[in-house]
Amino acid sequence: MLPTARLAILERLLQLRLLTVGAYVVATLCALFVFHWPVPWFTLGFICLLLLAYNGLSLLRLRLGQRGVQIPPAEIARQLAVDIIGHALWLFFLGGATNPFTALFLLPLIIAAASLPGRFVWPLTTLTLVCYTVLLAWYQPLPISEASLAQAFFLHTLGMWLAFVAAALIVAVLVAHIGLQLRSSERALAAAREGGLRQQQVVGLAIQAAGAAHRLGTPLSTLTLLVDELLAERAGDAALTADLRLMQQQLQACRAELGRLRADPDTPPPQPADAAMLTVLDDWRLVRPQARVEYAVLGEGTPPQLVLPFALRQALMNLLDNAADASPDWQRLVLDWQGSLVRVRIEDAGPGFDGQVLETQGLGMGVTLAVSALERAGGQLNWLKRAAGGTCAEVRLRAA
Repeated sequence: MLPTARLAILERLLQLRLLTVGAYVVATLCALFVFHWPVPWFTLGFICLLLLAYNGLSLLRLRLGQRGVQIPPAEIARQLAVDIIGHALWLFFLGGATNPFTALFLLPLIIAAASLPGRFVWPLTTLTLVCYTVLLAWYQPLPISEASLAQAFFLHTLGMWLAFVAAALIVAVLVAHIGLQLRSSERALAAAREGGLRQQQVVGLAIQAAGAAHRLGTPLSTLTLLVDELLAERAGDAALTADLRLMQQQLQACRAELGRLRADPDTPPPQPADAAMLTVLDDWRLVRPQARVEYAVLGEGTPPQLVLPFALRQALMNLLDNAADASPDWQRLVLDWQGSLVRVRIEDAGPGFDGQVLETQGLGMGVTLAVSALERAGGQLNWLKRAAGGTCAEVRLRAA
């Protein structure tokens, strides 16, 4: 269970204890002023004050948890144990096990079973059984006269109904909320586990890329020299010269990318978002000169500053590659911003998708690397279906 889930459970337990103490006070006042029973109101009030004092201390513990101090499962178990003992003390002075509100002993156990490991559930179960067994033999009976036995039976039946309603409402609201917190915690853990596996895959690819960058340096230098020599030797052949110029540009682009891969500063200087996107497009056009990409800027005012490290820049180029593969004749990059939020939409007119998550539809390693790079940069990638057909990859980034 994530620490945030335990924090939410502790907060709900404090709220439930306040409601319980309020119910104790109302029940005591009804016994004194409605039914005129000489109940030990001073002792009952002292029990309520003890529970409120412990609730105050627990509130301080909750504040520490909200500031980052971890809340262990033992803390939740301790809170439930205090509630069980407090309820047993209150019942001791009001009829013991004959009180219909003994049914509320089950609520802490239900909460424990839903939110705690078994090593805490069984001790709490034992504590509940001990308290209930003690109340069967030792308790102060309710001060009801023999003339009021018929009224007492009606009040007992009414108390059973109230206890059932209270238990049903608490289970429906509180325990259901705890279950929702646990499911959210499990989903967050699954997402974190998936992210960790993806990061391991990326690290493995990064190691291979570093080795490839080291090994490709010499072949690229050799090819560059050969192209330069061929350009000098075949200067009169216009068609061959054009092809050799194109090869020269591609080799320069490869060497530039290898240089960036080797250097790759952790924190490159920020630049305006529109200039950063133009740089990405220029780099991408070197390796995809046949691509037909449109570029549009929708943001108004001064563009926000954007930091694009090598990994993030490569992620955008991977998404552009994916768009060009799906739609060779048309792609579009749209830049927009609002405050500190920068949105980059990469659109294509390809076959699109059926509205399901695209990660499982074989988009290749490029998209996996893009998602990983965006997660590390605090960004987000959403896949959208274009109304005119095709796919839109929406990237959301925070300005520097």
